[in-house]
Amino acid sequence: MERDLLLRFKTARDAIKTCDEALKAAREEERTAEQAIIDYLEAKQASATGKYPGVGWAQINSPRLYASAPQETFPQLLVWLRDHEQASAIKETVHPSTLSQIVGEQLRNDGEVPPGVVYYLKPQVGLYGGAL
Repeated sequence: MERDLLLRFKTARDAIKTCDEALKAAREEERTAEQAIIDYLEAKQASATGKYPGVGWAQINSPRLYASAPQETFPQLLVWLRDHEQASAIKETVHPSTLSQIVGEQLRNDGEVPPGVVYYLKPQVGLYGGAL
């Protein structure tokens, strides 16, 4: 029974690893194929491909913008946001993994847990060795 449980756990973990690797490869292929379409259409000075039955078509859309601010410029950003009536974008947050790390350190050192924080300990199983 114990061996069967261990084997079931190991098989599931191996399946996840295989799927994760396949997903990573598929995402990389998608990025490469997308860039190839962009390069092709730009070379043709076109904004869309032809339409193909069973495949469809692709079109270059407006680019998506990703913005970030280095931590050292954050105070200036806050002032700018307030001055431009964008204060609602300002959020005070603590990332869950950071909070978990802080609470874990407090518990290990017999310190106090910050007020209002709730936590739970999720049991985990480590898998060691390889071949069964």
